[in-house]
Amino acid sequence: MIPPVIDRAAFGRGVRRSLGICTVVAGFGVLYGVVATAAGMPGWVAIASSFVVLSGAAQFTSVALLGIGAGPGALIVAVSGLALRHLPMAAALRRVLGPAGPAKRALMAYVLTDETFGLTLTAAQAGEEHPGDFLLGANATLLTGWAGGTAVGVVFGAVVDPAALGLGVLLPLLFLGLAGDHLHDLRHLGVAAVAVAASALSVLVVPGPWRITAAAFGTAAIAALFPGPDA
Repeated sequence: MIPPVIDRAAFGRGVRRSLGICTVVAGFGVLYGVVATAAGMPGWVAIASSFVVLSGAAQFTSVALLGIGAGPGALIVAVSGLALRHLPMAAALRRVLGPAGPAKRALMAYVLTDETFGLTLTAAQAGEEHPGDFLLGANATLLTGWAGGTAVGVVFGAVVDPAALGLGVLLPLLFLGLAGDHLHDLRHLGVAAVAVAASALSVLVVPGPWRITAAAFGTAAIAALFPGPDA
């Protein structure tokens, strides 16, 4: 397979733009490493999952289910519910990434996270000429932070107190910051309001592991009904 051609300047912009977020992601990775080993997961499995699964929501859910003795079937159902939200995310990115070969598409899809999704859309809206290469740079940075943080949590879990460090509040603050970059007009504000409402509704009526996906699909459907001028 021919290696994909990557614009180094755009890749570097993706790295630099994601460094601040990487710090938050690394902190959350430390938290995951701590709780995973505390739940009895072997350290190497916890670290490997941050490379293979690469989803904080899915990994934390798996640890919680393992802690109550859930079987493989429950894990698959729960993680599948969380992972389906990547479908509307990928569809939105497809509109801005442009053409790319199979190898490059595989690299882009490997680290499709909420954080790099938000960063790449923001960069594309700001005029980034190579958003796909920007995404790859952000992906590499976030993967390093998440897996590295997990390793730190595994190794130093016995001496790290996540509650004392306030790591639990990092991710909500991160997503609020990412959302703020997209609130440019009434349409974006409306979509954000729908997302809040869909999230609140899903907490009331949707089983836990499927709440994020339900809110994501609901919001994407509403947004699709009212496309912006650049659609």
